[in-house]
Amino acid sequence: MEKIRNGDPVIYRNQQGIVYGRPREIKSRGLIYTIRIGDEYVKALPSEITLAGKH
Repeated sequence: MEKIRNGDPVIYRNQQGIVYGRPREIKSRGLIYTIRIGDEYVKALPSEITLAGKH
């Protein structure tokens, strides 16, 4: 699995977004990424996102 970095394009729930900032470690859930989709920010687990490949 490739390392996900700040600014990488990703797909989250059939929407394309961009990783925003660094991942955070939350004890109860594990590693959490912040994804920017349009004007919204969502929190996602690594298992919920897929790298979209750089075009």
